[in-house]
Amino acid sequence: MRDFTHDHSALALNTATLGHNMPGAGAGWSAEQTIDACAERGIGGIVFWRPELQGRAAAIGQHARAAGVSVVGLCRSPFLVGPLTPQGRQAVVDDFRRSIDETADLGGKILTIVVGGVEPGTKGIRESLGIVTDRLSAVLDYAAERGVKLALEPLHPMYGGDRSCLPT
Repeated sequence: MRDFTHDHSALALNTATLGHNMPGAGAGWSAEQTIDACAERGIGGIVFWRPELQGRAAAIGQHARAAGVSVVGLCRSPFLVGPLTPQGRQAVVDDFRRSIDETADLGGKILTIVVGGVEPGTKGIRESLGIVTDRLSAVLDYAAERGVKLALEPLHPMYGGDRSCLPT
């Protein structure tokens, strides 16, 4: 097992561990302060959550690169299916593309996808996963063009109703 006691360069901080740094939430740090804190401690990477970017993905990515901290990725795309998704397929696909753009603007390589819960009016997971497949296929080429890998994050089945119909 690798000892990280004195070398944190292979570690990446997920900003969720700080309580999602947004106005009125979390540690109250700006993205730049979080990056600087990582750099000061020798932490080599960082993963942001979309709401923390506040439309400043490119500037935040530039600050990270200048500080020597790699933006590993962005968490997360919009839900692709379920009761918490934007209305309509095109609205979901458009927001999905924006999340890909934000990942690329940050200089991140990976966009985490929590797919969303069971689609209202369907008969469950199988049909909902078909919708997920359709919406993923709508952006695959675009993500490849932007140099962004898409990472599906399955969640525990207890989240199936509203957050993830992808349990494995």
